[in-house]
Amino acid sequence: MRTMRHTLAAGLLLGLLLGGGLAWASPPWEWVTETEGMQVERRRLPGTTRYEVRVSTSAPFPPPVILQTLWRQNEYPAFVPYLKHLTVLTDAPDVKVIYEQITMPVVRDRDYTVRVTATEDPTSGEIQVAFVSAPEAGPPVQAQYVRVTAIQGSWTLVPTRGGGSLVTYVVASDPGGALPTWLVNRAQRQAAPALVKAILDRVKQTLPREGE
Repeated sequence: MRTMRHTLAAGLLLGLLLGGGLAWASPPWEWVTETEGMQVERRRLPGTTRYEVRVSTSAPFPPPVILQTLWRQNEYPAFVPYLKHLTVLTDAPDVKVIYEQITMPVVRDRDYTVRVTATEDPTSGEIQVAFVSAPEAGPPVQAQYVRVTAIQGSWTLVPTRGGGSLVTYVVASDPGGALPTWLVNRAQRQAAPALVKAILDRVKQTLPREGE
């Protein structure tokens, strides 16, 4: 993947998947919980009762190695929770358009299309993978799915001493339909760290074993 510069498209799974800088002027982050070494925080989206969620953790892998897993979206159905189907509609070196179908417990399944953009700061080595809704670039609405049209978030990978990374995942979404806000907020607080764990576990699994 060639060196990536200067473009960031903002914003999968209940808004999870993949991830730019968020443009909302929001209140400070508030601590929610810590799970398996991951800090989970949230802040309210202005003018709504919904929250964006931030998950932060340290990983022993350098940013380019984590990026390799993040950028292989075609492999996500094998390990990403609740992901039923994924199609890469546009595949460029640092921009992709992705259509996803998500299995939802109890309620109707969701689908959405996102535009994913990767950028790298050549000076600091920081990498960002941003995603934002792109419903106009996806397939028509299907009766068996609730179409989600508001997803935005990012993965930020900052190199740390010793060859690791500070990993930050931010996501905000409106899953559509008539779901109560409290249920959406609770589900997102659980799904966001689950996704971060799944990605980092996948990175570890795909590393070459010693002697190979």
